Amino acid sequence: MKITQKTVALLIMFIFLFVVGTIIAVRTVAYLEAGMAGSELKGFLVEVIAYILALTGWLFLFIYSYLKGDFKDIEAPKYDILELEEKIVEEEKKGGKY
Repeated sequence: MKITQKTVALLIMFIFLFVVGTIIAVRTVAYLEAGMAGSELKGFLVEVIAYILALTGWLFLFIYSYLKGDFKDIEAPKYDILELEEKIVEEEKKGGKY
């Protein structure tokens, strides 16, 4: 994998969003901790941590797909399927099915 300007920009954006999100999460937890009882806060933290883990996983999958080049030509698969269908129909005609 080549490291291009897009890759570096994407990495910087991810780091920036992660840092900003962490700061927001820490401030939110501190705010809620001041006004919530201990058991309520633990339940809330479990939900927030699960959400952050799931979001991070999806973000990594998106970044992996982007770096792999899945979003460069999004029109090609439909044309590939149409060409494959034409080939299948031609083969079936040769075989006497039509």
